[in-house]
Amino acid sequence: MLLQAVERISQLGALGEQLAAECLTRSGFSEVVNLNSTRRHYPFADLLGVRGGVRFLIGVKTRNEMRQGRLRINGSYNVVLVSNAKNQLLKLQGKTVDEITQLALEEVYQLAQAEGAVPAWVTVPVDPATSTFSAYFGLIGDLGNRRSVRMTYEARRQYLALAENEHDNRIRPHLLN
Repeated sequence: MLLQAVERISQLGALGEQLAAECLTRSGFSEVVNLNSTRRHYPFADLLGVRGGVRFLIGVKTRNEMRQGRLRINGSYNVVLVSNAKNQLLKLQGKTVDEITQLALEEVYQLAQAEGAVPAWVTVPVDPATSTFSAYFGLIGDLGNRRSVRMTYEARRQYLALAENEHDNRIRPHLLN
């Protein structure tokens, strides 16, 4: 069962990256590159893209829009990850959650700087039951000292909507959590 969950999550992530790249291109981004095609497990980022002369290093997070049981929305997507092992080590060193978050964000900014880019994110909530998705774009800098993007319906209004409730046959019921 765990293998099935891991495979489902992997497929969902790969599809989300495809959808994000397509939406970015439709929304005026150029030179959109999937970093996973050049380097497996690129830290933080999945895509590079240019818009308005600005280059963006973009982390993509795709999640089922609704939590298991479909009773409530998945209200937050972690876009800047810290491994459990690293998190434990930093806590053992006496670091607070805010300090760990700051360190993680500094790493993201260093990665972006090395690419000559601004760190950004795209979230892709999907509904496998209806084969629909939405996609939102924002800047890491707008998150403050947070590693996650609020994904309530109200919060989404603050973000650049790349797609909203679009149907896509690639989103299949087996992706449901």
